[in-house]
Amino acid sequence: MKTKISKAQIEVWEWKEKAFKEIEKIPENERIDYIIKKTRKIIEKIKKKKQQLV
Repeated sequence: MKTKISKAQIEVWEWKEKAFKEIEKIPENERIDYIIKKTRKIIEKIKKKKQQLV
């Protein structure tokens, strides 16, 4: 049985692989702080883009 894989699914998998490689390089005890900081930056970028659209 063949299943279709969408372009979006492939992009998500590629993004996950890239994120894992970045996190893998960081010592275990610093990973959570790194993820929190990175997430906050992304949330701020999204908020700014939403404000620009309004």
